[in-house]
Amino acid sequence: MICPYCKNIIKEKEEKVVCFRCEACHHKKCWDEHNGCSTEDCYENPNIKYQAENVGNKTLPEILSEIASQKKQTTEDGICPQCGKGYDKTLHKCFFCGYEENSDITINEPVKEFHEEFENRLKEKTSFKNQRRLILFVSIGLVSLLIVFSVVFSYVRLNEYYKSENYKVDLFLKEWTNAWESKDIFKYRELLDKDYQYIEKNSKPFGYDERVKRITKSFETYKSIKVKIRDVKIEKSDTLKSDYINVRFNQTYIADKKEEKGIKTLRLYRSEDTKMQWKVFREYFE
Repeated sequence: MICPYCKNIIKEKEEKVVCFRCEACHHKKCWDEHNGCSTEDCYENPNIKYQAENVGNKTLPEILSEIASQKKQTTEDGICPQCGKGYDKTLHKCFFCGYEENSDITINEPVKEFHEEFENRLKEKTSFKNQRRLILFVSIGLVSLLIVFSVVFSYVRLNEYYKSENYKVDLFLKEWTNAWESKDIFKYRELLDKDYQYIEKNSKPFGYDERVKRITKSFETYKSIKVKIRDVKIEKSDTLKSDYINVRFNQTYIADKKEEKGIKTLRLYRSEDTKMQWKVFREYFE
């Protein structure tokens, strides 16, 4: 930054003053020495500030009328209002600067032109504001419409999902997983059908009682059990029978320090006997 008074660079650590009108930065010493801003056309410049005259609420015709009266009084006193030298009242002319009383141009406020220009500018400004207001309202309307559409669409999709079989199967898998991790044998037994069979990797099957017995022993043996499932695929086993469904997923079984991974298939069945709740009647692990 350059100080407009001394024309030198204002260093960072030097004390400075910023003019609140033109925002020009000065050295504080320069500001105090000049008694204000040193920018040429700034009102805070003492050379300009003290020459200004406060006219209050006077209109342009009133100001011009006062100026004309002052000039007339000056000429009557034999002083040229323009150069301050002798004025010839007989010839109504100053021979020093050539000022003539009749050469003053009376400036009248162009009322008609002013009103026309004011109305045109007001129309342009009003039109611009109306356009901005219209754009704003249209934008708000479009955003509101988009939000409503998104909410309705989401509600419809969620409503369809909550009524779908996929949602019911997801809930069943959560209950099945929670039964394992909470080691709740009673909850686990409720998820099995009375004709349940578990088929091991060697294709050897065993029934409901043996499976419950083994699971109970696992729950008693291990302190912590975690079951993680991913890549769940739901397939109807028979398109003509909607009461049978296959659920396949990748399973990671962690019991204390023991970890086992593989593909688990649960064949689910429901009927009036199960109160239309899904039950596992076949379970495969590969």
